[in-house]
Amino acid sequence: MTPRDRAAPSPVTALVLGWAIPGAGHAYQGRWGKAALFFILIVGLLVAGFALGRGTNVQRGEWWFAAQVGAGGPAIALVPLSKHFERQGPIDWADPYREMGTLYTAIAGFLNILVMMDAYNKLAHPHRPSAEEAA
Repeated sequence: MTPRDRAAPSPVTALVLGWAIPGAGHAYQGRWGKAALFFILIVGLLVAGFALGRGTNVQRGEWWFAAQVGAGGPAIALVPLSKHFERQGPIDWADPYREMGTLYTAIAGFLNILVMMDAYNKLAHPHRPSAEEAA
């Protein structure tokens, strides 16, 4: 099979993979260093925020969840765990650590959206010159 026989990578596939697993859109393109870096940073920030919030801050029904779900599969995987910790005792809604953890998890979601856009853009516009090349 020659390189021309292979189908070109799809930008939409990179976008969907990047949502399911942070960094997977870059791995799909063969950009393994970026993929590993983004996975570690985004999932690390998500888990740190989850731990800081004592495990009760990633829940459907809260308006922050719209941002958190941007982190994709890992955020969705934390929902049942968050429900488990919620059943352990009442949630202290005024806890500053819970609020900070919620913010961390939301930022992880927003960062993953930017990473997904980068993976998509690299495939959708492969020959767009950079700012230095255009000058």
